[in-house]
Amino acid sequence: MDIRFAKIIKSCVLAILLLLPTATAFAEKPEITCDRQTFDFMTARYLLDGNVRVAQKGRAVTADHAQVSLITQEVWAQGNVTLLQEGITFRGDDLYVEGRGHIAHLKENILFERGDLTIKADDVVFNWDTKIAECTGNITRIRAGEKKTFSRLVYNVSTDEITEEEP
Repeated sequence: MDIRFAKIIKSCVLAILLLLPTATAFAEKPEITCDRQTFDFMTARYLLDGNVRVAQKGRAVTADHAQVSLITQEVWAQGNVTLLQEGITFRGDDLYVEGRGHIAHLKENILFERGDLTIKADDVVFNWDTKIAECTGNITRIRAGEKKTFSRLVYNVSTDEITEEEP
């Protein structure tokens, strides 16, 4: 490796280390626990493995694996994913959280249960602010023992109302 190139790389890494606390100073840092944690300087992401839990502002994500960007407030989680907020629980295989947009995208084998309601879907987009869950793909809704299938379903978690259903 060229000596000048090595110096440039070292300078960039140092700049990231110095700027990372400044860039995240205005955002509340999440509480992170896991079995193994590393930091990827090239992407400025934490790489988390085993019994992962990322919590912030009354919300938590648990998973087998996750990547967290403190700069963009994004979370990517894979394997046995659970999204928790104020008594709301979604489970699935894959999750992407847009922290600044307060939106969670869950994919594959999504399960939501509350009282006599169970919703299973391929994909769910949940907005933390509006408490609206938009479900698409192979949806099964079971309410009070009645089972129906849909291609799209919109559920207001706050009011416990299904506002849209498409067969």
